[in-house]
Amino acid sequence: MGFVRKLVILLVLISVFTLLLAEKVEIVFWHNMSNPVDKKSIEESVQKFNETHPNIHVKVVLVPGSETEITKLMTAVAAGTGPDVYYLDRFTVAQRAYQGVLECIEDYLVQLGVDVEALKQKFFKFAIEEATYNGKLYALPWDTDVRVLYYNKKLFREAGLDPDKPPVTIEELDEYAEKLTKMKGNRIEQLGFIPWFGQGWHYTWGWAFGGKFYDPKTQKLVFAEDPKIIESFKWQKKYADKYGMKNIGAFASAYSGANLNPFLAGKLAMVVDGNWFLAQIRTFAPKDFEYGIAPIPYPPYGEANSTWAGGWSLVIPKGAKHPKEAAEFILYMATEGQIKYAIDTAHLPTYKAGVPELIKKDPMQKHFAELLPTAHCRPVIPVGALLWDKLTEARDYILYGQKTVEQALKDAEEEVQKELDKALGK
Repeated sequence: MGFVRKLVILLVLISVFTLLLAEKVEIVFWHNMSNPVDKKSIEESVQKFNETHPNIHVKVVLVPGSETEITKLMTAVAAGTGPDVYYLDRFTVAQRAYQGVLECIEDYLVQLGVDVEALKQKFFKFAIEEATYNGKLYALPWDTDVRVLYYNKKLFREAGLDPDKPPVTIEELDEYAEKLTKMKGNRIEQLGFIPWFGQGWHYTWGWAFGGKFYDPKTQKLVFAEDPKIIESFKWQKKYADKYGMKNIGAFASAYSGANLNPFLAGKLAMVVDGNWFLAQIRTFAPKDFEYGIAPIPYPPYGEANSTWAGGWSLVIPKGAKHPKEAAEFILYMATEGQIKYAIDTAHLPTYKAGVPELIKKDPMQKHFAELLPTAHCRPVIPVGALLWDKLTEARDYILYGQKTVEQALKDAEEEVQKELDKALGK
């Protein structure tokens, strides 16, 4: 009787083991992180996931190119051969969701026993906003970035400025820029500051000036009528008029590549750039290079500590063969995997629990992390890329004197609103 019992137990165990093997699924993860440090961190997290999730095996596929080259994914999705998980620029989640390329992930997370609302609270607000379309979650946030003012302390001292007191207001920024600029005739030998250098984009200054680009309640673009946005562009135009676009262009053309950056060469005293610029400074700047980091200056009616954030996300493409298992994987990667990634790569995490660990490793990251809770994200609309392009085009028209500020913004707003209305079915 004992033998029969043991045999039955053995057969049951074999059946269970066979069932487990049969239920093991392979999910395919496409990403474009070819940087050796980033790639290694990702692969190590995938390996740990595979080891701790015996029912799932993740196959990693490096797909060269940027997210904007999304033709390969869309073609694969249409043919039913797409990956289960994809690494997507978070800025484009709304656009891809609108195009029907992505699966809504909320139901799959619920199937895993996840409280979706509680999970959202574990990420910074701006990142969840970018990962959401029509009130539904289509992605889990990955890394992020912020913009700040970098300044050269040595040049400050030479100009009689306190190296420990960077400009706080736009008025101070203009005053410092004047003192830090050196001209020889029409030739610029040293520049104090140019608003559109580095990460001085339309969003950077529009939000610093307290402006608004889009009203989600009315689903209308509002930047062309916003006096603060208008003023932010008029302020930039003053720099174009003061130094001349031809002279500024000649100065900029003398520098190309990270190791020839005018700020790192000591020829540009102040610049707005992202947290990733810190790595360039540490790699390419002279050993005795002295620099400081400060929030972006703002006018009296503007926004203190203003910044905006971008970054990436993990999504499940439409028609994925194993969406539930894919959701389990992106949940792991966006939490535990993201903490490891932040520590390994010095990228800012959107997962709040990763911030203390990053600062512990690199205290300089505190300058950036402190800005994350109030960071802006670009308008979450299905024509976000078009809006970016048209705002950039409007800025160029303004700087080169081809259109007035009001006309350039009006033209851009009308063109993008027309496409937005189409996308919204209006």
